[in-house]
Amino acid sequence: AEGEVLKNWIIREVSPYSDEKQNRLKKMFNESLKEGFSQAQSGNLALSPLVDRLAEIGEKKAKYDAVELCFGIMAADGVADPKEMAIIHKVADTLGLDMNEIEKMRESVTLNLSTSLTSEEGLESLVGIEDSWSDEQKKKHIRVEFQKWSNRLNSLPEGDERDSAQSMLENLSSLKKKYD
Repeated sequence: AEGEVLKNWIIREVSPYSDEKQNRLKKMFNESLKEGFSQAQSGNLALSPLVDRLAEIGEKKAKYDAVELCFGIMAADGVADPKEMAIIHKVADTLGLDMNEIEKMRESVTLNLSTSLTSEEGLESLVGIEDSWSDEQKKKHIRVEFQKWSNRLNSLPEGDERDSAQSMLENLSSLKKKYD
């Protein structure tokens, strides 16, 4: 599923160009994917130098696009893994991005993942709760998230997104009990 997300992203990125440039770009992306996969398999893939380089030379749009791609890859398996969420947050922070915009991206992904949460830790990560926060900070954040999802539920038409919002409210209620 993650490979499919990458494939679709590559297709979108190269589509505006001429056939000749599309082929060059596809070749470059495919070589990069193979190299990255090989490095990951051997345990030699280092994310920090890549993110630092993007922070140094990338335009703002490219930085947001990279984080959006990260969210898409994370969501490909339908589960919000806390480690993946932490990495995405660190990447966005390193890139110097507006965390309010990153929060909007996270919420968009959340709408599609809320019915497939498998752990309390995953839910906490998905709604943006930091491990380092006090219980009081966590409760306050859960209240804010509950209000946000309640408002969203009331504005959505019947269907999958509304069902996901309802599921998120139920999950937030369960999570709130943990800190009461």
